[in-house]
Amino acid sequence: MKKSLIAVAVATALGAAAPVFALTLDESNGKTVSLDIESMVGNFSTSEDYLGEGGKDWQEAYLKAVLNGAQSMDSGTLYGGLGAIALGTFGDGDAGGYTNGDESRVALDSAFVGWKTADESIDFSVGRQIFQLGDGFLIAGDAISLGEGLEDAFGVDVDRGGAYYLAGQKSFSNTAILRFDPAGNLRGDLFWLKSDNPFHQDTTLAGLNLEWVSEQGTLAASYLDILSVEEDAGLSLWNQREGMKVLSLRGNGNAGVENLFLSAEYVQQSGGDTDVENDGNAWYVEAGWTFADAPWTPNLNARYASFSGDDASTTDNEAFDPLFFGFTRGFGTWFQGEVASNYSGPANSGNDVTKVELSLFPSESLMIGLQSWQFTPQDDADDTAGDEIDLYAMWTINDNVIFSPLVGWYTPKGDTVKTNQGNDDTNFYAQAVLMLFY
Repeated sequence: MKKSLIAVAVATALGAAAPVFALTLDESNGKTVSLDIESMVGNFSTSEDYLGEGGKDWQEAYLKAVLNGAQSMDSGTLYGGLGAIALGTFGDGDAGGYTNGDESRVALDSAFVGWKTADESIDFSVGRQIFQLGDGFLIAGDAISLGEGLEDAFGVDVDRGGAYYLAGQKSFSNTAILRFDPAGNLRGDLFWLKSDNPFHQDTTLAGLNLEWVSEQGTLAASYLDILSVEEDAGLSLWNQREGMKVLSLRGNGNAGVENLFLSAEYVQQSGGDTDVENDGNAWYVEAGWTFADAPWTPNLNARYASFSGDDASTTDNEAFDPLFFGFTRGFGTWFQGEVASNYSGPANSGNDVTKVELSLFPSESLMIGLQSWQFTPQDDADDTAGDEIDLYAMWTINDNVIFSPLVGWYTPKGDTVKTNQGNDDTNFYAQAVLMLFY
């Protein structure tokens, strides 16, 4: 159905690892060569910004092309991909000041090779590629793409070409990923990931992910070890990250009830190789119900998420490190609130977040969503309390084109965000994004 296409296409374009569409160039003698083209163009406007300068109007765009090849043999399939991306930000730059509107870049996007067995029970790949863990609460590719705005303001070079909101660059600079999926319910991933993103200070990590998959849902456990971080690089936000251990327990599914959706995750972060050790945590619980027999098939969803903040009275760092979270299964995962998560703060650290969402499907090609957000600071984190309402649509024009308009109203409540905005007025935010897949 078209509404399934909407969910898959948007999740894939903005956060997941595999392309939705492909143009087949050759398919013969067990060989397949295809070209995946993905492009997004967006226009953005805010009545306020978080530099104390007033509103912003800007544009972002990227074009990505990946040439994929595969050769089937009796024992399995050899595959690989090579791709590039062109991206940029124009106009005033974004409302958070991460870009200034003068960014553009052409860069290598992906370069990987892999081998999977004939029954696809083992899949091993290396190189520059995307990796996602679960629904992206901790890892959804290396997607943060800043520009020259922070260099202008603070003299730090974290420029990655811009297109900050669209986040078209999602590949880690180097990876080694072993996926195993034997017959039965158990599957998993063993992975090593290296970032060359100056925002993430070239973080390198390794991890193990195990999942028990059934018709009722998926239960999973993951363990991450942060192997290295370039200290004092970029914004120096993650100097305490090196040596940190991360344990995640999560689950999602319908528990055997057709119209029910349940999802939850708990993450504990501990230890580290620096003088200040980590002791953070985060968790969320989410439930949704689809009224399948009602007109427009309404879906009502509610979620509460909590991310620890630092306790100034201790020598440890209790602030939760959000790592490589990203956009996966829809607006709000895991950029929570279009204004709050992207421009004003808070990010997924030092706050409690409540979300209520109503989704409607007036037709097979149109989805309309309404989200309500409430942000509350936790512990000694900056006071970025606020409320936000977002109204958006996803219109599948045809099999290759999706158009998504969105308007939002963000009201600052906390002292920190009021200071950054320069007032306590409600910020009106509007965006329109055109997505193309071939």
